[in-house]
Amino acid sequence: MRVLNVSYRSYYEPINTPRIGERVYPFLLLIHVISAIALVGPMMLTPRWIGLLRSEIGRAALRDLHRQTGMAGWSLAISGLALLGQQHWTLLGTPWMQFSIALFAGIQVVDHGWADRQEELIEQRAASATSALRTWLIVKLAAYVSIVALMSIKPVLGV
Repeated sequence: MRVLNVSYRSYYEPINTPRIGERVYPFLLLIHVISAIALVGPMMLTPRWIGLLRSEIGRAALRDLHRQTGMAGWSLAISGLALLGQQHWTLLGTPWMQFSIALFAGIQVVDHGWADRQEELIEQRAASATSALRTWLIVKLAAYVSIVALMSIKPVLGV
């Protein structure tokens, strides 16, 4: 133990006390993993749900799914940035992280730029938009699963 002198008192602190950041990292990692599950999990079913968009209930389900995955995406991005900050941004130099971030950013650009318009067309009952959106959802799901795979195998890669 070492003695810390603070004004007129002495406090004892064990040498191996973890810093606050070391205590926060597992919590941030848990939030990050739960966010990834909340984002990717429901999307596994979305290509099958596209057929339901002919009904009002199906369109309402797509809006709810879009809202849920939007919140999960923000939580995933914020917790990911916090995890990177905890590691002093060193992982940004690794190829798997650069590819994962590029994929995530690319998905967000296409999703908010093009897919949102397709969802509006579906609500107006345009059949061609349903087919295009189904294809996009399959591509988006494959990209997210690729990111999850990269995050999972990074220890195997030795990075």
